[in-house]
Amino acid sequence: MKLSLFRFIDETIELYERKMPAFQYAEGQIKNAFYTMFNEGESVVSFRTRIKSTNSLKEKLIRNQFYLDYEKPEDAIEHLSDLIGIIMQCRFIRNEAELYKQLFKYFEVSSDGYSACLIDKNIYLNLRMPQPQIQRNGFTIFRIDGYYVFNESRINFELQIKSLVHTFWSEIEHEVVYKNPDFVMYDSFNRNMLGAIRDNLDVVDRQLEIMYKEISYESKRAQIGMDEQGFKVFVARSVNDLVNRKMKESVGFTTDFKKCSATIAQYIYIHEFANGENNREKMIMYLEMLSALSEAPLDFSEQIKLEKDYHSDDPFVERLGRYLMSQLNVNFQWHVFFTMLFIIQRENDTEDLRNFCKVIKLLLIQPRWYANCFSRFETKQAESVRNDLMEILLDALIDANTIKIIYEDNLYRCMNIFRAFVDRINERYQTYEAYVNESQQIRNDLYHQIAILFH
Repeated sequence: MKLSLFRFIDETIELYERKMPAFQYAEGQIKNAFYTMFNEGESVVSFRTRIKSTNSLKEKLIRNQFYLDYEKPEDAIEHLSDLIGIIMQCRFIRNEAELYKQLFKYFEVSSDGYSACLIDKNIYLNLRMPQPQIQRNGFTIFRIDGYYVFNESRINFELQIKSLVHTFWSEIEHEVVYKNPDFVMYDSFNRNMLGAIRDNLDVVDRQLEIMYKEISYESKRAQIGMDEQGFKVFVARSVNDLVNRKMKESVGFTTDFKKCSATIAQYIYIHEFANGENNREKMIMYLEMLSALSEAPLDFSEQIKLEKDYHSDDPFVERLGRYLMSQLNVNFQWHVFFTMLFIIQRENDTEDLRNFCKVIKLLLIQPRWYANCFSRFETKQAESVRNDLMEILLDALIDANTIKIIYEDNLYRCMNIFRAFVDRINERYQTYEAYVNESQQIRNDLYHQIAILFH
């Protein structure tokens, strides 16, 4: 006569196989949703999914003693946290944390504490779990519990975010350690050896990333000539080299100015070349000017004095400009940035500052899209909401009190967060009154999403 635990296992397996079509459907929907969320990012290499096999299920039922904890097969299946597994594979280790943070753009907290997916209302993730998780082997992993709602029942799944080397490591550990019981007698020795292998893989990851960046950089360098992309790369490198040399001469030390140089190059391109008129002549002029500046004296210890009073009819441009003015001769990073911007631009310093603020606004808020938001409201109400959300964005940037707010990558992240947030608010609130009733919570949510980028 069979032990009762095996009868329980047989009944569970039988039920599991009957439900397999539902699991397969859920697997497809989950994979499609995550592909939609992350298919445009260059960090994600692939999405891999699997449904737990019956052999693996049988092993887990015994190993985790489900036969003692649950009386019914339905309960055992319901508590399988990794019934479906999805691995989001990225290029490098640092991408794991980046992709995890991006999840918060696509999920919002629901009544049971789980976060509901904005792409597929049937998908939920437990984003309150501390990340990364500590595994039994002592190493960390980004692992998030979730579930899919199908016919009013929950189908649990587990999301893992893994770099290429961490995926490789998992395969090694699974096949070499867990599938080989002979290793048990050498547990201490092999633990140390596997730890050393893991450390070496981390080094490999860093080397691969350096190589990847170098290849990307060489690809961009190959474009340098008279095309727009090549011009921006050339200007950024020239400005960075100029700052390093002149700062060393005038104040005796240098700072990391690479990202600021890229911002200046992007600003020049948008401000001077976006209209497409006489671009080749303008490029030649800038190349000649940068060459001349390398031979001219430049002192970063001198104060910046604006030639005229600063004012703008645009509230965003006015406030941002006032903030930047307060930093010009106080924060050395801002001082170096605007010393370079003002010396490269041809207009007076006040106009240059105003134009720079206009470009920053343009990079954060796409005008045509934003003007059509909240069109269901009355004209003045829609304008009030747009101004309110724009003010919150600016509050978060100014309160961050760092030059990092103008880095290209941060501007891009802010733009994406702001656009996704506004689109969500625009869709959710059908009346102006409904928006006003929850305006404080909306303010807090948007402010937090922007502010967290700089902490």
